[in-house]
Amino acid sequence: MSEIPEISSDLRWDQVRLPTSVSEADLDGMILSVMSPYWQKMAMVLGHAVGQCSKRDWPIGKEALAARIQVLVESDRLEGRGDLRMWRFSEVRLKD
Repeated sequence: MSEIPEISSDLRWDQVRLPTSVSEADLDGMILSVMSPYWQKMAMVLGHAVGQCSKRDWPIGKEALAARIQVLVESDRLEGRGDLRMWRFSEVRLKD
């Protein structure tokens, strides 16, 4: 029995409000630190990123992280394939 792809989140970056203690540059650096040059499921990357947010006491959830990763893909800092809103059915990696 196969899983039916569905959208995990429709949150857009312009709808996100970061805590004042966290800059976009801080967040981008943390996201890039959990990335690999190899394709990884978006869901797995988000899991690692949430763990890093916890370690830093940043109250940032998966949906906000996913929205930021989409911005990084759209700005050509990361590569993505598939619909990134479908976390279990899309992949991301560092640019070559």
